[in-house]
Amino acid sequence: MDELNNISRELSKIKKENPFKTPDQYFDNFSARLQMKLEAEKKIVPAQKNRIITFLKPALGLAASFALIFMLVYWPLKTYMPNRQANNTETEAYDMQYINMVEEIDENSFYSLLDEPNGSAELTDDDLESYLVANVSEYEMYNETKIN
Repeated sequence: MDELNNISRELSKIKKENPFKTPDQYFDNFSARLQMKLEAEKKIVPAQKNRIITFLKPALGLAASFALIFMLVYWPLKTYMPNRQANNTETEAYDMQYINMVEEIDENSFYSLLDEPNGSAELTDDDLESYLVANVSEYEMYNETKIN
């Protein structure tokens, strides 16, 4: 409390005047100076921006973002999973083999194969495995074998 009294005594000694003043004769030629500044601003012509850059800027931004996404996603996947691409190539070759076989069969032979009740061709374990690898994902196999 004593400190507060000391501060109030110090503050009471300060004169109560406005410290902010305008320079002498400031408003005598104010309108003339303002008019000169306004005319000077009218004379300055803003520089024309290059219109091509204005139109290309969003497109270049999109292209750069797609390139960045490509570099951050595709290249690491390609680097760390090279076997994935080889498996897809094998699957495509396997599918093409069956497509070629089906294209070579005429309609009569195809219908006769459908009509045979037991079929003359027997499937081996390797044939079944290659069919499953080509047509069914591991997740689908897991769901089918899951016991409820």
